[in-house]
Amino acid sequence: MGNAIRMERPKTGRHNLLDLKLGYALMWDRRVPIVAKLLAVALAVPMTALLELLELPVEGLIAALLSIFGVVGDLALDGVEIIAGPIIFSCLLLPFLAPTNVVSQVRQERSGSPDSEKAPIIDV
Repeated sequence: MGNAIRMERPKTGRHNLLDLKLGYALMWDRRVPIVAKLLAVALAVPMTALLELLELPVEGLIAALLSIFGVVGDLALDGVEIIAGPIIFSCLLLPFLAPTNVVSQVRQERSGSPDSEKAPIIDV
């Protein structure tokens, strides 16, 4: 009973709508144009600012209730959000902004499928 059975999901060709790892791989891939990467970052910055604006009333309440510790914690979390927010949002947006052929190539390379262009050709 202690052994768990691991079941593999069938490959149906469906992809996750929000794939953070794919976006991160595309961010570092040289085949993706710099314009697409800059556009993703340019769209991610206002998204992060909007998130900060929505959090402002709750953060103010927490800072007021917890006095000094709340203010310090709030500033620390805001600093992390200002840096990590645009990175995360741009990685989520990049699969939609990059050329589709590059996105499909990176997906194939990441999946390790034999249909990948870099797979060795065996001729018998």
